[in-house]
Amino acid sequence: MTLETVTNLKRIVTYERVSSQDQRERETILTQRQELERRLTTEPGVQVVGRYSDDGFSGTKPLNERPAGARLLQDAKRGLFQEVWVYKVDRLARDEIDALVVRRDFLKRGIKVVSVCENIEGDLNYGIRAILAGEERRVFLARSSAGMDRAAREGRYTGGIIPMGYKVVGKKQTARLEICEEPIWGTLTEADVVRRIYNHLSVDGWTCVKISKEFNNLGIPTDYLLDNREVEIKGQRKEHTQGVWRPGHIRNMVVNPIYKGVRLFGRRTTKFGGREVISATVPAIVSEETWNAAQETLHRNRLTGPHTGHHYLLKSVVKCGTCGLTYVSCWNRKSVWYRCNGHLTGRGPLEGKCKSKDIKGDYLEPVVWSDIETFLCNPGSDLLKDLAKERECDSGALIQEAERITLESAKKQLSQRRKTTIDLRTRGRITDEELDNLLDEVTEEQLNIEERLKALQPEPEEKQPEPLDEDMLNELRKRLDTGLTPLQRQEIVRLLVKRINIYTEGEGKDRKARATIEYRFTKPSLVAVQTRNGRDSWRRRA
Repeated sequence: MTLETVTNLKRIVTYERVSSQDQRERETILTQRQELERRLTTEPGVQVVGRYSDDGFSGTKPLNERPAGARLLQDAKRGLFQEVWVYKVDRLARDEIDALVVRRDFLKRGIKVVSVCENIEGDLNYGIRAILAGEERRVFLARSSAGMDRAAREGRYTGGIIPMGYKVVGKKQTARLEICEEPIWGTLTEADVVRRIYNHLSVDGWTCVKISKEFNNLGIPTDYLLDNREVEIKGQRKEHTQGVWRPGHIRNMVVNPIYKGVRLFGRRTTKFGGREVISATVPAIVSEETWNAAQETLHRNRLTGPHTGHHYLLKSVVKCGTCGLTYVSCWNRKSVWYRCNGHLTGRGPLEGKCKSKDIKGDYLEPVVWSDIETFLCNPGSDLLKDLAKERECDSGALIQEAERITLESAKKQLSQRRKTTIDLRTRGRITDEELDNLLDEVTEEQLNIEERLKALQPEPEEKQPEPLDEDMLNELRKRLDTGLTPLQRQEIVRLLVKRINIYTEGEGKDRKARATIEYRFTKPSLVAVQTRNGRDSWRRRA
């Protein structure tokens, strides 16, 4: 956009904004523009030298973070106009603080803000309008939230993306989700595709990677293609997806409880400190047993990784004694290695990267498997009773994990919001009092998220897999002589090893690793793990 240079006339620019897709369909930008044009024709001695329009941007987003708004502020710094005309003050901002900051910056440059529908002459009138705009938004959101909650409890469709396999029947007050049995690929319906995914997982034991490859090879359309759905791309409006099945997309579908007939509303909402998660009943596409079996397959595949080319005997059971994170397995220099998950990237309770020592599988795996072989040949009499008490792995943990990931994302956004707020104060855009108020709001939201995260805190050490029964033990003893597959050995380790803690002693090149192995059938044993220089390659005697 170019600005015309005009002399002897008051230079005017206009700014328009709408915030949602349905507003664009109703052409409210055109409504604002027509009203601005009507008022400008009655104003003598002015010349419109520029028009700025943000189509589809929320008023809660700061003006400098909207494309047209950022250009407006840049041109204001260059002194290219004398007045900014808007339809209403809330077009500039729906947040009272941002509205006041924007006006202050304009006034510093001798630029006047004019509203064609409101009297904002003077600081008091403008301040009242800004406060009313912010309060109007909060009241609207609160009422909308209450109405959405009521509709969700009644089992009505409350908007948003329609899960694959379902369709909306009815409108507004009567809108509900029903199973979609319309063919989309040959004789397969949307619901059939969903059932096929669950059957591959629960019955065939496939991975999400294998399912995605099959669907892509067959040319089964994704729900994005069926809905002609677009996604937001950073720096752009919207863009169509590639229309291919991804393993992550299949996994997200499988953990969704809606397919067993339970629709959860409010899981991903962080406004007002988060809302109550509402459960409603919808028609189920798969049985609860099938749904639970699919979750167990996901959990098993995540631990054993059957889709990889290598098998790691101790995967998921090795823990870091320094930071508490789980050791991850990898293939390096033609050998199996176990490394703390916080070694390469700072995560967990420690500040910075964990300095725990990497463990070579050749040094630790034979020790563990030797103990297990000894036990399988002559198990203790009380083992089966002890294992039976530790039965059951809660499949609902997957749903909690999805919610935990969402809350962690919201927490990161709040951290960025805090940095942005402090940056505004550093640049003199807001006062100390405004900074304190904004930081108090961020802190309150962070505390609410922290409380919800504590309630969802996973405890993987306390959830144990299915125990071996006596018949299976007898069968395993018979097969020890003929040999077990790597996957069978891995599964046995997960059942009989509670945890292996790796403690790193010393600093730098003098570090040594000591392993504490806790079995389910005997007391923990201590193992000194061999280091690269060949020292400590022995096992302590009991």
